[in-house]
Amino acid sequence: MIFTPLSSRTVFSAILLFFCLLVCGCNYHGRIRRNIYKKPSFQEKVDLSVLVVNDRFIQQSVTLNGLDNYIPAQYIFRTDDGAAVAAADALGTLFSQVDVGGKRLASQYDYVAEIDYTVVPDDIHYRYAIVGNEDLVWREKRYYPGLKTTVRLTLRRPGSRQAVILLDASRRHDVTLNTVGKTIYWFNRVTLTLLYPVLSPAFMQTSGSAIRKNLEKDLQECLSEIMNQLEENRIILSSGHGPDYLPRRDGEYREMLEKTVYLEVPDGHGSGFFISPDGYILTNAHVVKNNRDVRFYLYRDMPFEPFRAEPPFRYARVIKVNKERDLALLKAEGEFPYFELETDRSRYKTGDSVLVLGNPLNNFWTVTQGIISALNNYYSTDEIQVDAAINPGNSGGPLVLKSSGKVIGVNSRSIKAHLGDGMGYAISAYEVERTLGIRQPVDGEKLERELLKKI
Repeated sequence: MIFTPLSSRTVFSAILLFFCLLVCGCNYHGRIRRNIYKKPSFQEKVDLSVLVVNDRFIQQSVTLNGLDNYIPAQYIFRTDDGAAVAAADALGTLFSQVDVGGKRLASQYDYVAEIDYTVVPDDIHYRYAIVGNEDLVWREKRYYPGLKTTVRLTLRRPGSRQAVILLDASRRHDVTLNTVGKTIYWFNRVTLTLLYPVLSPAFMQTSGSAIRKNLEKDLQECLSEIMNQLEENRIILSSGHGPDYLPRRDGEYREMLEKTVYLEVPDGHGSGFFISPDGYILTNAHVVKNNRDVRFYLYRDMPFEPFRAEPPFRYARVIKVNKERDLALLKAEGEFPYFELETDRSRYKTGDSVLVLGNPLNNFWTVTQGIISALNNYYSTDEIQVDAAINPGNSGGPLVLKSSGKVIGVNSRSIKAHLGDGMGYAISAYEVERTLGIRQPVDGEKLERELLKKI
């Protein structure tokens, strides 16, 4: 028998085919099907029209490292059409008219429905113990890749963008293989992966199809849970619950709240307050972090939703930062009401009533009253201890002396609940003046010169 040696072109083609199969086998492209929500309608429908906004959906890709134990598998699912139609079908069980379309059509409907649909890996590691002669050794027993689906429904009024109701639901499932997928998986184990590049596309298609079906099931269940909640709260959709229903009643504190701002950075939020009519803002250094610009909202901007690329767009420059004293000075453009700083420490004492203003845990523009517990020197920083609640999001807001309405400190931190209760701290206005070198009226030209020197 005579063997003809393979040509270099044939070898190259074989290698190229090998790698093409390997690469193609690492990805699955699928889409959430339409008309997957099949629940019956509620007995009595609400005679209102709803638009499901479909231009907020994007393609999602999920990478599962461990489904086949050999290569990472990426599954890309299109959700823009299927998820929007599923949400519309679900809402159609309660409302008389439901359509899917772009936000530009919002003014033609009674409500706009925004659906936030996300899928993220949610892996579980199970462990078991091996008992040796000496110590107890913990080793990993099994790895279960999983996916978590979260669906959030926000109903808004198209004119004011006021959120009437916000509901969410989530589901999780283990990523499992169907019969074909399991066969390929074990054949791959037996052949020591030598034939995996050839079998990989089939494995990805079968496993991806199984994952898609589970995602559709999770989406249906989440929407069903949300619709049951919405039906139970249908009273808020009545005509009596208009834009001015149950308005804020901030009374005498509204003037102070209008001088306080909500600050937003990519990975968090906090509070701040104006100290000059031309837009200088005081806050904490740990609020602005390393950002050059900070987005902010005013009291009059409500309602708004944080971390959305939607108007109003307001930004302030970071002018000065002192991380040791946890202070920062920002500059916004425009005219604003502002607080007066009380830098004379003799004007307040232990036992005086104070107000903590800010935005704790995304509860916008709140007021908490307490008293001054003590005046401290904390690592050479002049601090004011109060018993009023200072929670995450209050950082950077004003501590106001109730008797005068002037700011005596910048809310900074609090003792964790498991260590103590009712122990909050603010950096005094006296410390602000000597640390940042600013006095009222704020000398903007001087600050600009200092900034240019640093540049």
